[in-house]
Amino acid sequence: MRTSFCLGAALVALLLVWQPAVADEKPRDSSLTLQSYESEHYRLQTDIDKSSAEEYLRVLEAAWPQYEEFFGAAPRLKKDEKLVVNFLKTGAEWETKLTEDGVAVPKGAGGYYWPGTRATYLFVQPTLYNTRQLLIHEAMHQFHYLARCKNVSPKDTWYIEGIVEDFSRHYWDGEKLTPAVVPFCSLANYPKAALEAFSDKDYDLAGMINGDRTSSRAEQWALVRFLREAEEGKYLKGWKLLATKLDGGQSARNVFKKIFGDPAKLQPGILEWLKTQQEPFVPVWNEWQGQSANAVTGTSNVTSACRARDDATELSAALQVPQGDWKGGLLIGFEDAENYTVALLNSGGSFSVNQRINKGWNVLKRGNAPAAQDGEYHLKAVREGGKITFTVNETEIGSFELKGKKLGVCLENCTLRFTNIAWK
Repeated sequence: MRTSFCLGAALVALLLVWQPAVADEKPRDSSLTLQSYESEHYRLQTDIDKSSAEEYLRVLEAAWPQYEEFFGAAPRLKKDEKLVVNFLKTGAEWETKLTEDGVAVPKGAGGYYWPGTRATYLFVQPTLYNTRQLLIHEAMHQFHYLARCKNVSPKDTWYIEGIVEDFSRHYWDGEKLTPAVVPFCSLANYPKAALEAFSDKDYDLAGMINGDRTSSRAEQWALVRFLREAEEGKYLKGWKLLATKLDGGQSARNVFKKIFGDPAKLQPGILEWLKTQQEPFVPVWNEWQGQSANAVTGTSNVTSACRARDDATELSAALQVPQGDWKGGLLIGFEDAENYTVALLNSGGSFSVNQRINKGWNVLKRGNAPAAQDGEYHLKAVREGGKITFTVNETEIGSFELKGKKLGVCLENCTLRFTNIAWK
């Protein structure tokens, strides 16, 4: 289910009740110094900065009503009780917190919900998007166990993890959370991984469902999303029945086939459906976050780009002019991470078309850029034969003989948001 929940009034109310409680003192018998920030439903215990902590609390509160809609229930909290989320800067601190709370450290994980403490534990990930996604992921485990499972884990890993992997793929604009999306772009790219897995001629869906083999998070994401989304909700009624049974302690081995029939007959449909669920853009370098189906924000202290997945003959985008210094524009020819061309505007009012080749830079053209229009630059790149023409606000900047059929957006040493991205 692709869900969007407007938070206007709810956020106003949330801001009114926020009373971050400073706790600079170390808890007794702890080597960590954590501060506590509280919202309506959560207590965030953390050593990250205040601004980030308060934003993550907004994310959690934005997720709460959508968790409740997803599960059809909410945790029953005592008066003044909050769900506890322990959010640490580093993996080492995360392990320390788990150990101090008497929780075994899970191998290879970045976060964990432990029923024994009713608390969630996670640490900061390499990118902003992955950190936020992990927060939504682990908090959903917490909500799920407490709202639907009497704080006891369901038996099937693909179900437990599949629902949070689907829901946690999201858009976030600072106020509005839209969960359960196919991301505009992501480093993990589960849709691609799932398509590759299901394309294997020997793929064993029944083995995953019955727990006879291990399965990847991408496979788990795909199965859950298919049952919730595919064919205009064809399987949704069955999904809800299955979820109720699994939350009640039954196993998919015993109930899945009774509801959906032979998994082998579902498998071809999932494969074809996955072809329609692919992420449209690919981050060439790490820090890019989709904000809608046609908008993305990037952050980097070097030249960075996000490109269309497929070859394109045309791409346009609106660059939203930020405060302060900035430099950004379009990726107008991409062969690989060492051979590409960028057309960059900057806060000083000029442009530069720069080609990366043989581990060096060539400036193809530079000059004065047209003025922004209502805080935006409207950028466009069109390929005809071997030439790419770059325009700004319908003013042609130049045509260039370039290799590489991938087009995209780019920036250098700043944070930029691009909207109304279109390509063909």
